[in-house]
Amino acid sequence: MSRAILVTGATGNQGGAVVDALLSRKPSDFLLLAVTRDAKSPSAQSLAAKSPSLIRLVEGDLDSTARLFESAKQVAGTVPLWGVYSVQVSMGKGVTLEGEIKQGKAMIDESIKAGVQHFVYSSVERGGDERSWDNPTPVPHFKTKHEIEHYLRDTTARKSMGWTILRPVIFMDNLVPGFPGKVFMTMLRDTIKDKPIQWIATKDIGFFAAEAFHDPKTWNKRAVGLTGDVLTFSQLSDTFQRVTGRPAGTTFGLLGKALKHGVAEMGLMVDWFRDEGYGADMAKIEKVHPNVTKMETWLKNSAFVNSK
Repeated sequence: MSRAILVTGATGNQGGAVVDALLSRKPSDFLLLAVTRDAKSPSAQSLAAKSPSLIRLVEGDLDSTARLFESAKQVAGTVPLWGVYSVQVSMGKGVTLEGEIKQGKAMIDESIKAGVQHFVYSSVERGGDERSWDNPTPVPHFKTKHEIEHYLRDTTARKSMGWTILRPVIFMDNLVPGFPGKVFMTMLRDTIKDKPIQWIATKDIGFFAAEAFHDPKTWNKRAVGLTGDVLTFSQLSDTFQRVTGRPAGTTFGLLGKALKHGVAEMGLMVDWFRDEGYGADMAKIEKVHPNVTKMETWLKNSAFVNSK
């Protein structure tokens, strides 16, 4: 192991997908430093057990990035900290927009101080690889990522740290069985109607992060939208029908409206889907990753099927 990569969100969907993708590349000379709030938690222990020789847990908090990097260096020992995968939580209990920006910028600053050679930032797609640079959108948790992207590009302009920005579209993994999922689908159906929406599986975000770390010269200073499938709501529902035997679950339209207006940020996001929408280049993605996950494939391996 000649190089170490610090992976934030390692016990979550995205960070976990990055760890899995890096482990799948054989042989690997990367030591994976998996960030977790609690190294003794079942999720952290399960992650470490995937490869005890290649994964080391780093207990830390993105609100204390200087301390996190010190801990990472101690855990890595003589292995130099070469790469960082940076993802921040942008919605949820206790999460603020200001906090996301602060964490995102601090990760960049501390990476530069630590001599990191390649930094991969997980952002969001905002209408195409070029348009995304100039389009913060009206969606608050899209705006934060737009600001962090520019900070990364500007701060590293005269620095040696290389970078890649991955801009995923909406996650297939956000689709879940049960009543809350039906309300979300109802809101989506009634807002976007027949407009196509792009989707990505989180495991494919991991694939592209691994690509960037394994071939940093090719991926240096690139910002790329990530998508795996594009579907209208009718096509999405038809896919559910083929795979599960039932169309996409929905409920009363009033409940979809209640979610849209009750959770303002959610409403702004689906309105943006309708009015502008994602613009990732599917052909470009499939050229690099011909087996990128389609919705039908994802559904066959999801809780919609496996929970039966």
